[in-house]
Amino acid sequence: MEDIINLAQRLGKAISDSPQAQKLRAAREELARQPQVEQILKDYQDQADRITKLENEQKPVEVADKRKLDELHSKLVSNDLFKKLTAAQVEYVDLMRKVNGSIRNQLGPIAQ
Repeated sequence: MEDIINLAQRLGKAISDSPQAQKLRAAREELARQPQVEQILKDYQDQADRITKLENEQKPVEVADKRKLDELHSKLVSNDLFKKLTAAQVEYVDLMRKVNGSIRNQLGPIAQ
């Protein structure tokens, strides 16, 4: 079992050192240095959560709520830092999907 744990630690280190993880870390650090963009992202997430909650409770979603979400979304997608963060997240998630797929393929019937 120790061999498996050692391999997992090496894999974790390799993932952490990957260009995808480095890009994601750098984008998150840059976001932390720009609180105005971070605030827009937080406001967007809060508004999306609010709308989702209303929909789940089968309550009406006001036009103003939808408009606010659209405005925040427009601010985000036009921001270069947000684009950079999103691209880094996509690359990292793709890497993790491939890693998980490779592990699952090796497990064969055990993973099902």
